[in-house]
Amino acid sequence: MSLPLYWIYPLYTGILAIALVALVPKSQIRKLAYYAIILGGMADALLILVVTHVVGAGGYLNYLPFGFTVMPFFPPIAWVAYFIMFLHFLPDKQPWIYIYIASSALYSMLFSNVLLNLGIFTWNYGRLIVPLLIYFPWQFTAAWIYQRYEK
Repeated sequence: MSLPLYWIYPLYTGILAIALVALVPKSQIRKLAYYAIILGGMADALLILVVTHVVGAGGYLNYLPFGFTVMPFFPPIAWVAYFIMFLHFLPDKQPWIYIYIASSALYSMLFSNVLLNLGIFTWNYGRLIVPLLIYFPWQFTAAWIYQRYEK
C-alpha cells in the first residue's frame, strides 16, 4: 500500500509544526506569528498565484483534496511555521545575517527540488535560478522587515 502524494502536504506541515514547538519558546511563537503569517503564509499564497498563473514558472501539484481550485491549503501553513523558525534563529550581526539568509534560500531551493522529485511541485524554467530568484529576495525582505520593526 502506498501513500497518495497529496498526504505529503499535511505530513510535512505536521513535521514542521512539531519542530517549531520543540525549538522555539511559546512566547516567541506568539511574537513572531504575526510576521510569519504576513511574510510567510500570505506571501506564499500571493507567490502561488503569481508564479503559477501569471508567470507560469511553476507551482504545486497533486494537492487535492487539500486545496481549492489553484490554492493548496497546507503550504502557506508550513511557510508560517518555517518563517517563525527563520526569524527566531536570525542572527543579529553581519556577515552572519547574509550567510544565514543565503543558506535559508538555498535550503528552500533544495527542498523545492525534493518536492519536484516527489511529484508534488514543478518548476517550468529550471531548478536552480528561478527558485533562487524567488526564495532569496523573499527571505531577505522578510528578514529586513523584521529587523526594521523589531530590532
